[in-house]
Amino acid sequence: MRKLLLLPLMITMQLVIMAQVEKQGDSKYNPRELFPASSMLPSGNTYRSATGEPGPAYWQNRADYNIDASLDDKQHIIIGNVTITYTNNSPEALSDLWLQVEQNAYTPHSRGMDAKLLTDSNQLKLNKSFEGGYTFRSVQVISQSGKEIIVRKAAYTVTDTRMQIRLATPLLKGRKVKLKIAYSYTIPRFFYNNDFNVNRTDILPSKNGDIYSIAQWYPRLCVLDDVEGWNTLPFLGNGEFYLEYGDFRVNLTLPSAYIVEASGELLNPQEVLTPKTLQRWKAAHNSEQKFFIRTSEEVTDTASRPTKAHCTWKFALNNARDFAWTASKSFVWEAIRINLPSGKKVFGVSVYPVESKLPGSWDRSSEYIKFTIEYFSKQWYEYPYPCAVNVASNLEGMEYPGIVFCSSKDTGNNYWKVVNHELGHTWFPMIVGNNERKYAWMDEGFNVFMDNIASEDFNKGEFAGYFADHRSPPTYFADSVPPVMTRPDGITGDMVFHTQYLKINYLLRLLRDHILGKEIFERAFRKYLHQWAYKHPTPWDFFHSINNSTGEDLGWFWKAMFIESYQLDQAVSGVRYINDNPGHGAEISIENLEKAAMPLIVEVTTVSGKKEKHRFPVEIWSYNGNYTFRTTTTEAIRTVVIDPDKIYPDINRDNNKWK
Repeated sequence: MRKLLLLPLMITMQLVIMAQVEKQGDSKYNPRELFPASSMLPSGNTYRSATGEPGPAYWQNRADYNIDASLDDKQHIIIGNVTITYTNNSPEALSDLWLQVEQNAYTPHSRGMDAKLLTDSNQLKLNKSFEGGYTFRSVQVISQSGKEIIVRKAAYTVTDTRMQIRLATPLLKGRKVKLKIAYSYTIPRFFYNNDFNVNRTDILPSKNGDIYSIAQWYPRLCVLDDVEGWNTLPFLGNGEFYLEYGDFRVNLTLPSAYIVEASGELLNPQEVLTPKTLQRWKAAHNSEQKFFIRTSEEVTDTASRPTKAHCTWKFALNNARDFAWTASKSFVWEAIRINLPSGKKVFGVSVYPVESKLPGSWDRSSEYIKFTIEYFSKQWYEYPYPCAVNVASNLEGMEYPGIVFCSSKDTGNNYWKVVNHELGHTWFPMIVGNNERKYAWMDEGFNVFMDNIASEDFNKGEFAGYFADHRSPPTYFADSVPPVMTRPDGITGDMVFHTQYLKINYLLRLLRDHILGKEIFERAFRKYLHQWAYKHPTPWDFFHSINNSTGEDLGWFWKAMFIESYQLDQAVSGVRYINDNPGHGAEISIENLEKAAMPLIVEVTTVSGKKEKHRFPVEIWSYNGNYTFRTTTTEAIRTVVIDPDKIYPDINRDNNKWK
């Protein structure tokens, strides 16, 4: 009776199997594009090894900064004097030096303004009457000939956001030159369409006074490297920074009512704090819980600040690529001790207006700072700076060494993820100094990847972090999505987050969780970070490094997923019983229809509900776009499903299932 009932079903299924499935379209797949005989990555050389690490002749120049600056809070003007000591470690004699002067992006008809990248991609507008940009009072070159110090008026040209200084005598390898620049500029103040949006420097009004977020505030040396020579791309808006490392000594003079925090260590607290505040400041350095240096109630109390007219705050920061700061009369000021694996201590600081001190928001700032710095230090590389400062601002999130600017209004998951993310930028691009102007994904995407791992461990997964923004994998490869290796300024504002942040996180998780394995990938990623700490890697260095550390040729992955934006479409093209007998098993044919390739996972379910899961490496696609394998089933098959857990970014799942 049972056999008679199954017979019609088996006959029907056999007819379907003989007909197979609806004929697939022509395949676009060409294995020679993904599996060539010669590597698609550039060959190694003495500067950059084929193993993905700095070569024996790798060199890097250096820029050290001494800055004296003051704030005119009536006119919102920064007045500064910077002395830059530049060391040429390159094999070439330099006749010119190039500097970034990014405040010029805020002048009428700057390239960024005319390209509408500053006003479109970031959805912000300047007051039409605003006249921004640098004013240079003097530019001097100071050199030394024997014991003689020679000071010359510099010959220079400013073009948009770049300054070229022409040297009277070439700067030889191993020699230093000093640049002394006196400058000023008016801080741009922006008006936002959607309340807040990302800018790099700005002023937030609060009920007890303005909050200044000061970045891109002094002329900075462009990077000279062995890959492109001088990196002089203008600042247009989306692209961030590419900077040399050096030491900073910064003196900031402001009216004494202001509290100032900055990238570096405060050197003279006794000169800028009242005795009571100084005592609290010292106590906070040893507190495992948040400790208030100035409370909400004291913000409007003039006794919480010195009575003299002005204070000069002195800061020091070593081996860093940038320096930023903040100042306000309105700050609630709290701090906490952060413990590093080596035994060193870091000063975790939060400054915010009273209106931001809300549950689920800035009330948890110290908790988030402490966890993030301690977790990332243990997991990846020890935090290098003396302090970690979190500033409430009208920037949605912006990072600098030792200091970050986060939204003053965020709460819940949004607040957690922005604090975790901006502090996470310490590792990329502050420690690993990649070129953000061209390859933003090497800091934004890498950071989101690390952020999500941290979110999983924070408070038993209290927050989703950036997983809350995750999209369906195929959407990362839609026709409208540009390749990862597109310059940030060439990506429309609505695609920056999608491409440079979320897509990279998805791809790295794909490598970690499904292609290489957690232990193998994390060890390789950690090694890359240590290899390139305080150096300037390219994407090719990253690809080489991961290949060599894992022992895998991932060229197929880098080509399809990063260099191009190839789509994936795996399809069931046929099911045939061996000898026309379900009891002998079946042959299942899969076709790769698009240009990308991925490992293959196929789940086979029989009519009784038994399941077989078959896994195959990506190398099955190295010959052509068709692959056939045998099952061990001994009864009729009900369904065949490719990638049942939807791990891979297949753009057409309609052809992933056979019934």
